[in-house]
Amino acid sequence: MSAGRIVTFLLATAALSLPAMAQDRVRLDDLDADRLNPRQIKIEFEYDGGACEQVEEARLGDIVDGTLSVTFPTSSTAEVCTMQLVEIEVKEAVPADTSVTRVEVTLLAPDGSVLATDSTRVDRD
Repeated sequence: MSAGRIVTFLLATAALSLPAMAQDRVRLDDLDADRLNPRQIKIEFEYDGGACEQVEEARLGDIVDGTLSVTFPTSSTAEVCTMQLVEIEVKEAVPADTSVTRVEVTLLAPDGSVLATDSTRVDRD
């Protein structure tokens, strides 16, 4: 196999694997949802994010078959930042009546792309 073909093969392999790696960039650790009262639940999770990144207020979506969609957008706190990863903790109480038995959490990058998604049942404390 010639050097040109090897380079082409390696580039094609990398191009096919990069989108898959980008989708798995972040994982929501210790996702938990607890019922606080008949009108609220508390959602908690952690993830490895950028040192200059902050999580904005949750945005509530629809409730489908008892599952509430909750989106957490992020924003950059600086124009230029190091590539340092830090553990970011998220704890937020959101309105949810007793029909909500699960939450599906989506974490968005500052550009609006999906960083991670996961779901869990709502525990009654």
